[in-house]
Amino acid sequence: MTATIEDVQVANARLQAAFAQEEYQGLRLATRVRLIVIAVISVWITVENPYPEVLFFFAMVAGFALLGVAPLALRRAGLDAPWQRYLFPLLDMTLLTITVMVPNPLSQQPALPPPLRLRLGNELYYFVFLTASMLTYSPRVVLWSGVCAAVGWSVATGWVVALPDTFAIVRRSQWSKLTHEQTVATLLDPHFVHLGIWGRQVVLMLVVAGSLAAIVWRVRRLVLRQIEAERARSNLSRYFSPNMVEELAGSDEPLRVTRTQSVAVMFVDIAGFTALSANQPPAAVISLLREFHRLIVRAVFDHGGTLDKFLGDGALVTFGTPRVGAHDASNALRCARAILQAIATWNGTRAERGEAPIRIGMGVHYGPVVLGDIGDEQHLEFAVIGDTVNVASRLQELTRSLGTDAIVSQDLIDAVKSDAEPADLTGLTEIGPQAIRGREGTLRVWAVGASRAVLFP
Repeated sequence: MTATIEDVQVANARLQAAFAQEEYQGLRLATRVRLIVIAVISVWITVENPYPEVLFFFAMVAGFALLGVAPLALRRAGLDAPWQRYLFPLLDMTLLTITVMVPNPLSQQPALPPPLRLRLGNELYYFVFLTASMLTYSPRVVLWSGVCAAVGWSVATGWVVALPDTFAIVRRSQWSKLTHEQTVATLLDPHFVHLGIWGRQVVLMLVVAGSLAAIVWRVRRLVLRQIEAERARSNLSRYFSPNMVEELAGSDEPLRVTRTQSVAVMFVDIAGFTALSANQPPAAVISLLREFHRLIVRAVFDHGGTLDKFLGDGALVTFGTPRVGAHDASNALRCARAILQAIATWNGTRAERGEAPIRIGMGVHYGPVVLGDIGDEQHLEFAVIGDTVNVASRLQELTRSLGTDAIVSQDLIDAVKSDAEPADLTGLTEIGPQAIRGREGTLRVWAVGASRAVLFP
């Protein structure tokens, strides 16, 4: 089946919506993590800073908490915009730069020389925000956060270097001219800025940001693949029964090797469909088929069956594929009864609408079949072939001459009796040995439920 442009657009929209949900969950997690980290840092700054100096840092911490909660609040209010994802990392790095470089106005001690503030290891806090940016699931945001950190620290360093009493050594040749004592004195000078260390810090920020962005890109690919796998599984479930979906989704090969196993095979179709649809408009015919198929699919899937294929106004159903189960024969019999009940209920609804009743023919047989993939590399079809399939088809044809809606074979009855939890065999009427077209000998068959004369007097 060829996908239309609309199908592709809908699929892409669903994919984007699913990933947007993942991003939202990541934003929620990032907010919770930030608040936990802030709580831990608040405890530490309480230990490290005396009162009232600690109040300044508490104000900064409150600012970081607000910047962490704001994106989630805006998202919940429906005010989310792409540019906001880049604004808040910029604000975070700006506030962090101010926090580590601006002297505490509440401190009762003389302020340290600005160059010394570059040596306190406060640049490590930038890496905390870089790590947190991974939760956005956006490599661009992670890279942007790294750029903001590098620029913020560079601006702070440049401001310090520009101060009148600050000096820095730029060229390596300048270092080579200093004696050992002069080098030590220079490094210990509170007004000296080591631009080599600044360069390593900036490079490290950018390298870490690039590495984290690559990790996020990889995680994003994995999430997308998982979403696509779930979408593919959902699409498969529209055409195959759940057990077939699990087999297809969990197998690296089309459907394993060709094999022979015993299964229950059911054929069901609408009796007299050609005459019924002759005077109906096309839309009404398709609507009838869709409703009929819906009833069949629901009953089959509810009883662990596999819908092999639709056959126009009918269907080929198997029980025991792709894997043999403990109750395949019983499930087939229970499904046959469920279909008869569903058709009877549907006919009641149709009668209320003044529509003619639907009559079906159903044949169920049990025995060995050959399972495997047929076709070529471009198109494969899972096929169930063999005498058992042919007999089930012939039993479905016999319903017309025998005046009943469903016929099951003695082989199916025998298989039901051998089940650990056999289906109820009451309500079956033995019709007797019947000749099967294309097959030598006769076959004992049973009618399921009332005859057509009773259902449709």
